[in-house]
Amino acid sequence: MNEPVKDRRITWTKDNAHLLAGYRDEPRVDMGAMMRAVRRQIPLALACAFVGITIAVLMILGSVPRYTAVETILLDEERGELLNEVSPLPNAVRSDTAVQSEIEIIKSRALAYQVVDLLKLDQDADFLSPPLGLSEKVSRVVSSVTRPLARLLTPQPAAKSGTEGASEANTTTDNTLVPEFNFEATDRDRAVRILRDRLSVSRTGRSLVIEIGFSDFDPARAASIARGYGLAYEGFQLVTTNEVAAKAEAWLRERLEVLERKAIDAASALQAFRTENDLVQVRGDLLTEQQQSELASELVNASAAAAEAEAYLESLISLSERATDEADFIAVPFVEGLVDGASDTVRRDFLDASQSYRQIVDQFGEDHPQAQQLSNRIQVLAETLKVELDQATQTARVAHNMALGREQSLRSDLAALTGTSDVNVALRGRLQQLEAISETYAQVYRDYLARLEVTMQQQNFPIASIKIISPAELPKDPSSPRKKAMLFTGALLGGLLGALAGAARELAPKPARTVSELRQGVGVNCVGMLPDPNTLGDTAAANAHVRTVERLAQVCEAHSQSNTGLLIGVAPLTFGLEKPQDLPLDLANRLSREGTRKVLVVYEGVSQGLLPAVTPNGVETASMQSVMDHMREHATGGSADIAQDILASDLRTRFNYVLVALNPLSHTEQSDPHAWVYDMTVLRIPWGKVLPSFVSDALLDHPKFSDALATTVLEDADLSKARRYMSPGSYEEVKINA
Repeated sequence: MNEPVKDRRITWTKDNAHLLAGYRDEPRVDMGAMMRAVRRQIPLALACAFVGITIAVLMILGSVPRYTAVETILLDEERGELLNEVSPLPNAVRSDTAVQSEIEIIKSRALAYQVVDLLKLDQDADFLSPPLGLSEKVSRVVSSVTRPLARLLTPQPAAKSGTEGASEANTTTDNTLVPEFNFEATDRDRAVRILRDRLSVSRTGRSLVIEIGFSDFDPARAASIARGYGLAYEGFQLVTTNEVAAKAEAWLRERLEVLERKAIDAASALQAFRTENDLVQVRGDLLTEQQQSELASELVNASAAAAEAEAYLESLISLSERATDEADFIAVPFVEGLVDGASDTVRRDFLDASQSYRQIVDQFGEDHPQAQQLSNRIQVLAETLKVELDQATQTARVAHNMALGREQSLRSDLAALTGTSDVNVALRGRLQQLEAISETYAQVYRDYLARLEVTMQQQNFPIASIKIISPAELPKDPSSPRKKAMLFTGALLGGLLGALAGAARELAPKPARTVSELRQGVGVNCVGMLPDPNTLGDTAAANAHVRTVERLAQVCEAHSQSNTGLLIGVAPLTFGLEKPQDLPLDLANRLSREGTRKVLVVYEGVSQGLLPAVTPNGVETASMQSVMDHMREHATGGSADIAQDILASDLRTRFNYVLVALNPLSHTEQSDPHAWVYDMTVLRIPWGKVLPSFVSDALLDHPKFSDALATTVLEDADLSKARRYMSPGSYEEVKINA
């Protein structure tokens, strides 16, 4: 038994995998379904793109051409450095911030006022009243509607009395006059606003080149305004430099007068202090300080000499002690000023004799004559060295005592001089203070005097730190509207909106359009699609109609029994089928097999007079009302169900097939149209009009009809659209195109 609407537990396993239901082991992206969705929505996207192109064309036709002239300016670093050389201000690095500041200066209202005054734009009626394009006109219409509403919603400022307003406008709390400003918009102000709206200033990459562009409906005026901006910007640089230099000169002169007076006063105070305290300078220093410096230098030298003499004396004493203990020793080395150089010769002879003695003893022994001779010579030289060592020790002791005496004398003199000068420490400190103050004022005065000279030079140095490298030329082609860009943008935006609308349509629940959708979404069988009756003149549609009816007849024959007829209930799902009476007649014609079988078609809701006049061979028609009347005439008693069973048995005996064309299933008042015992039922579903969930709910509402349901059929199908929902090469698609 077919159970299309009962709940089934679905698990993603191979055991439950069913090709007709579309289940797989793992979820995956169906690229074929995506491509079919794209193919279905291409007409919508193309239609939206065409609408976008149409809107772009209307905007192009309604726009007023504008021409853009560009003036190129270089921020000249070499001129800037030359200018900064004669500037009282420090050199500014051309960083990104500095370049952006120059751009903002060009965009400023101050420079715009200069351009307006230079070209007299406030007197040009065409400039003040430019022609309006389609977009401007639409914007003006919208503004005319929204502006009054905005004014109504804007709170009014608090009103003031005339006396209070006049008094507050002219005076403040301290009775000082306040300047009055005129905020009334003039033609000059309107010209500046238009000028700034059409102006474009940009930096070329990371360079120091700035492009000034201006758009206007008149190409000659656009070029002249762009050039006017270059001239105004250059003049602005010169005027600003001169103003800064003039203000700096005035301030510097004022400060120089004050500094000159303070420097003179400080120098006079210094000289007076020296004269009063008899502080004489020798070569830039005080006399006592110079004496202390010289004595300290000599004391350091004397201390070093005493330390050197003491070290030499200690070394000689050590050698003398070794000579006294009969130990080997080496003669004292020659020291200039302390020991004579003759001892150095004796020392070398002693060393040579000792080395030769050891060699002869090692070879021939101590008894060798030459060894005896060298031994005697060594004894003589050793005595001589001892005598010289004693003399050198005495000489070193005398030199050490002399160095100590000189050091002690210098230390005493320095102590005496330092003790005497301690009395004048406060005077020297005060003198140093006065000297520092005087030197500071003198140095500041010299710096300001140099800056004043540089500032005066700058005022006579008329040069700007910019250079016009490409004057604006007369534009030949309009810069706007950009036709290609607008057409491309219109097509792109229209296509994008169409794609979004198509995606929304695809994501929304879709009505049943294919056999596979009914099998997967509802779980019922479907014999195929019946084309729209108005398209049966087409060969493919006629073939599809014949094939679907034949398959439906085969399903009916498969349920037939050999001893009795088959009672078949055929019900549309809803109203709205093109020709609801054709399918029962076509199916009865196929089941009759050219009159070899008897077939009865019963129409519900149709009077006997409205039945089809011409029927195929072996096919009879009757209205449901006439059949019910016949049932009441032959009913002898009992319940209505028993009477219906008797009528059904009678019809099965008299006819091979009984087709009951029922009213739409979703519009019946009872849960089932009739209590007849159907052998099988067929559901007629309108193509592309109902959702699969609608079909499921209708079958749930009619359980007897659902239990006997054998198959379904999609009617009034548009085959050309249906192909877009089928997988290329699938059985369904191949049969439609056959």
